[in-house]
Amino acid sequence: MTSAKEAISHAKTEALHFHSVPRPQRISRHEEQSAQDAVVRVHRAPRGKKLTATPAPAALAPAPVLPSLTTPTRGFALHAVAALTAIVAVVAVSQGALRGDAPTLTAQVTTGERSEIGLEHQKPVSLALSLTTNGAKGVADMRHDALETIAVSVPSSWSKREVGGVPFAAVTMDPPTFGFTRYHLPPGAIVSFDLTPPATILLHNPSGVSAEVRLTRVDLEKDTVERDIILVQEGSTLLW
Repeated sequence: MTSAKEAISHAKTEALHFHSVPRPQRISRHEEQSAQDAVVRVHRAPRGKKLTATPAPAALAPAPVLPSLTTPTRGFALHAVAALTAIVAVVAVSQGALRGDAPTLTAQVTTGERSEIGLEHQKPVSLALSLTTNGAKGVADMRHDALETIAVSVPSSWSKREVGGVPFAAVTMDPPTFGFTRYHLPPGAIVSFDLTPPATILLHNPSGVSAEVRLTRVDLEKDTVERDIILVQEGSTLLW
């Protein structure tokens, strides 16, 4: 009986000894990989140098905008400025303009005050210009044969006196520009101006279309009448 108890006691002792021995810990590859991933996730790159912000370049000041050169009128205001530098050509076809005692071009330009006239038209036109003088006073009459309204620019010192052939209000005018006034002459209109007799008249025809100027000069003091016909193709022409 004693041997049986001892055997049982020995068996219990062995069993207790077996359970008290620590078992080795099993680490799976999955756990090792997870641990490495955790290490990788918490890893931080070395902190670089602190970058300083580069100041932005100063904004360039906007270039000044030059004012555009504009003129109140589109017609003679532009044509007259360009025509002032054009070559002066005189085309006289009448016998009176070719007389031997006629004053030379230089004498006409340098004697007294010169007046200038600008003519604008779309089709060939015949312009009749009559100038009657009596000492320091003068009257200029204009008419044309065109079937369109033409524009005639005269010195602003010329004062519109009367209108014939059409109602007075039919002959309109633009505000004076550069010392000139632009009048619109409808077909059949005759307009008269009071003026101081000029020493010479320079006609500008920038339209590029031929114009025939029938010129009549009446001097009441000298009791003389002169008639000329001048053809103006393009540019400027001295009437006398």
